Amino acid sequence: MESRDEFITQVLSTIDEAEVLTIFFPNLAKALVIDVRRNFEEGPLVKVVNQVNSMEERMAAIEKMRPGLGRVRSIAGIPWAKSVRTLQENGVIARLEQRLASAGENPYEATYACDTAYKQLQELEREQWVNVIKGRNTLYKNIWETPRV
Repeated sequence: MESRDEFITQVLSTIDEAEVLTIFFPNLAKALVIDVRRNFEEGPLVKVVNQVNSMEERMAAIEKMRPGLGRVRSIAGIPWAKSVRTLQENGVIARLEQRLASAGENPYEATYACDTAYKQLQELEREQWVNVIKGRNTLYKNIWETPRV
């Protein structure tokens, strides 16, 4: 239990400090990207995207997605192997909302953006489990087959 608390404490601290943050979900092959940078035309970004192979690839994708903001100076990556639900339970979503608000985002828009991304991740996770149950998920192997009659 103590190491989990340490991990969550580090995650929350990273959220407070990172310019760009990516929380990646290896089991879903997706990542939640939060970019608090802004200019006169663009505000912060909260988006669920496909997983990439490296942080360099992630930085390049963000810079391409948001060319008006220039190069990413700092990025933090957090692997999240637990259920999406635990983001809410451990205060990660609330801290993301606070971080966006402290970066100048309207608090209501910050809450909406985080809630929308969270719901999208929950739906992706639900679809994954449906596919696992139906035997249609390539991340998991069946250990037995139902006999065909």
